[in-house]
Amino acid sequence: MRKLILIGLALVMLSCRAFVGFEPTFTMGMSESDFKKKNKPELVAANEDGTRIYSTYHASTDFKFFFFRNEKLVRFEKGKNADDYQLLRY
Repeated sequence: MRKLILIGLALVMLSCRAFVGFEPTFTMGMSESDFKKKNKPELVAANEDGTRIYSTYHASTDFKFFFFRNEKLVRFEKGKNADDYQLLRY
């Protein structure tokens, strides 16, 4: 019985994490491919000059936008809405 309770508790905690999301792991200057391996970002914009913007979501920090230029992380910003990246200057 004790094992069932522990298994049930573990399942509940893991399923809640799926709804909340995850906190992204990143460092300034990291490569774009490294960032995509460690996180589950969504590409939201790309320019002809090589700038790409990815977003992630976490319930406690809302949206985060990550700016890559020449395949290196150069900047990140927070936003409340999924389309806030449009208001940010590249």
